[in-house]
Amino acid sequence: MGVSLYYTATRPASATPQEQNRCDEIAQRYDDQYPYGDLYEGFCIYRWDTLEDDFDGEHVILQGATKLPLDDLELFANVFEWWLDCLTELKDTLPDAQWHVNLDDLDFDWSEEEHRFLPHRDE
Repeated sequence: MGVSLYYTATRPASATPQEQNRCDEIAQRYDDQYPYGDLYEGFCIYRWDTLEDDFDGEHVILQGATKLPLDDLELFANVFEWWLDCLTELKDTLPDAQWHVNLDDLDFDWSEEEHRFLPHRDE
């Protein structure tokens, strides 16, 4: 059993081939250096050629989902933090993108102060 971390980045301009390659390299490095035993599920970026425009006329420039283990709470927390670190690097690679990150139905917002995605808080 598990939950999934979903991520989508949009902006007015499409992702360049260089940005796509850099994002693929980051995801592959995180998969290759995964420190928590057997890789439950690798960091998934959907195929670049299948991404479509968002409803608001924005281009979806990165999108994916990664399943997280729920059978061990400590493992879940470690794996979740690992993939959030990966998302932080991707955010740095695509700094002008608008991001939507959620863990099933829990949304996360980018915090400039913390330089990472944090759970959404109703103000």
